[in-house]
Amino acid sequence: MDESRRKWRVVGSYKELVAKALARAKKGRGRQPTRIRVMSYNILADRLACEHYRELYLGIPKWIMSWEQRLRGIVREVKLTKPDVVCFQEVEGFEALRREMGVLGFHGDFVPRTGLPEGCATFWRAGAFRKRACRPIEFAQYDLKQNVALCHVLEATGEGDGRVLALGNIHVLFNPKRGDIKLAQARVLMDTLGGIAEAEGVGQDIVICGDFNSAPESPVYTFVASGELDCLSHDRRYLSGQVQGIPGSGSGSSGAASQPNCFRLPEEEVEDHQFVRKNKKRNQGNPNKWSAENLRVATGREDERIATHQLKLSSAYKIVNGAEPEYTSAHRRFLGTVDYIWCAEESSLLPLSALLPVSYNVLANGRSGGLLPSSFWPSDHMSLCTDFLWT
Repeated sequence: MDESRRKWRVVGSYKELVAKALARAKKGRGRQPTRIRVMSYNILADRLACEHYRELYLGIPKWIMSWEQRLRGIVREVKLTKPDVVCFQEVEGFEALRREMGVLGFHGDFVPRTGLPEGCATFWRAGAFRKRACRPIEFAQYDLKQNVALCHVLEATGEGDGRVLALGNIHVLFNPKRGDIKLAQARVLMDTLGGIAEAEGVGQDIVICGDFNSAPESPVYTFVASGELDCLSHDRRYLSGQVQGIPGSGSGSSGAASQPNCFRLPEEEVEDHQFVRKNKKRNQGNPNKWSAENLRVATGREDERIATHQLKLSSAYKIVNGAEPEYTSAHRRFLGTVDYIWCAEESSLLPLSALLPVSYNVLANGRSGGLLPSSFWPSDHMSLCTDFLWT
């Protein structure tokens, strides 16, 4: 099978959903349904690709790793996939990307990580949306490391349409030993986006994309999906499923905990931004223990053990596919699922289809040997793409 080919998975109730929406619109009880396509894509910052080549990408030809080559591949993928909205993570050299996306008819915004060149960028097709509001989040302002997120409110441009979308784009901290910060970053994004959506009269039409650096069914994943997590019920080392996996997680996906070597990282190394750095100081004390400060960071409140957010979210891929993708990232030190597209449960945005990654068996038996980036795939992540029926 060709390792350059990906398949769309269509939700089982596709025909029924479309028929109901059309019938409601015909009877004047709903808007004419429209379809929008949302992409989330960690495109691997060039600085990080160069800095960690020997650890993560050794054996991949340098011409494949070059930013010029990979940028061409990213643009090609956007052309082929034809999304209406794109949430990029690890964007370095935003102006070059903006020029390329502009040629394709997109407008966009960018926020860099605090003190670093790479960050998050969100683009929307000018013929489909206009920007009503944008709010960048620099987590350093909350003492939550250098990561960033973007919140947008986008208004559909169709004549008399009036539909408005609240969109979040995030790249969560990688360090598996700081689950408290992962939770806090997700919580701040949810609270900020929820507040913007309420202020702009969006209702429940909310979509969140990003690299959450957390495995399916891990406590961090559960927090995003359920809106609540009792921190003291979980070992801090396992909050994101990145150290030793989550035994018996029952995720239904072969991407994360079910991979025998997935998330198995040396204890003497600390992870930052999905890349390995030597830790100059060994971890002191018991890493399982939650301090009062850890709890305050995770929950945002003093004397609280339960982290909460008010959005009711579901994974678009899980709705369509019955499980998260087999994997979303693959390099020498990692194979698993960390990228997600979330939508509000009570939204008028109904997931119809999702673009699945190339089967890892196909990837492993192809020219790339299972390593990303490859001659066809320009990042160490696969893009995610979901079609929504907007009723």
